[in-house]
Amino acid sequence: LSWVFLIVFCLTVPVALVTGWARLTVVDEAVYVQTVGTAADDPRVQLGVSRAVATRVEATLAGENPSATEALQSRVVAEALGEVTRGVVASEEFRQTWEASNREAHRFLSSEPAQGREQPVTLDFSPLLDNIQAEVAAADVDVPSDLDLDAEALRIQVLDPETADRVRRGLVQLDLAFGTALAVALVSLILSVALARDRLAAIGRAGFGLAISMVGLMALMLMTQTWLTGQAGADGGGVAVGAILDAISQGLRLSTVALALLGLLLAGLCTGLRALRGSAIRRTAVEG
Repeated sequence: LSWVFLIVFCLTVPVALVTGWARLTVVDEAVYVQTVGTAADDPRVQLGVSRAVATRVEATLAGENPSATEALQSRVVAEALGEVTRGVVASEEFRQTWEASNREAHRFLSSEPAQGREQPVTLDFSPLLDNIQAEVAAADVDVPSDLDLDAEALRIQVLDPETADRVRRGLVQLDLAFGTALAVALVSLILSVALARDRLAAIGRAGFGLAISMVGLMALMLMTQTWLTGQAGADGGGVAVGAILDAISQGLRLSTVALALLGLLLAGLCTGLRALRGSAIRRTAVEG
C-alpha cells in the first residue's frame, strides 16, 4: 500500500507545483503583465512581429494569383517594410504596446464570453501604425499607391477560440486544482512513509520519485509549449506565445530543477544512512 501512495504522490506533486506557480504569475493581471513585459525586449518577438507585418503586406500586394513579376515586387516592398518595422518594434513605444496588448488579452481570458461568441485571443499592435507609417515616409520606401496598411495587419492571433476556451476554463478551476493536488500530495507522502516497513527507505524512494516526477514535468512543459506555439501558427503568433511562455515559466523551470536535485540528494542521503545502519547492525552481530 505504501507504493500506491508513493505513485499518487509522484503524480500529484507536478500538478500542485504548476497550478501553484500559475496562481502566482498568471491569475493576477498586474503580476502577469510585469512578468511578460520582459519579452518585449526579446529579439525573437521583435523579429516575429516585423515578419508578420511583412508577410501580410506581401500577401495583400501579391493577390490570389500573382505573376512572377508581381510576386517579386510584392516581396521587395514587404522586405523593405519589414526593415522599417524592426526599427519600430525596438522602441519604447513597442514595449508599452506589448504590455497593453497582453493586459487586454489577460482581461479577455479572465472574462466569460457571450454564448456562441467565442473569439480568438489576439495581440493588438495597431497603436504602432502611425509610427510605422512615419518611418516608411522617413525611409522613403517606394510603397504602391494602392497599398493600405491598416490596423488589421498589426493584430496577431496567439490563441484560437477553442484553445482560448480551454485556458479560460483552466483559470476558473485553478484554485480548486491547486488545493486538491497539494492536499493529496502531502497526505500521500505521509501515508507512503508511515505505512512502509522501512521508513528510511520509503523517504529515499519518495526523494527519487520526486526527481523522476520533476523530469517528467520538464518534458511535459516542453511538449505543451511546442503544442501551443504550433496552435498559434507561424504568422508571428507562435513566436509571441513562445516568448510569453518562456517569461512565465522561467521561475517554474528553475523550481523544477531545484526540486529534482533535492529529490536526488534526499535519495542519496537516505541510501547512505541505510548503508551505515546496515554496517552498524552487522558489526554489532559480529561483536555479539
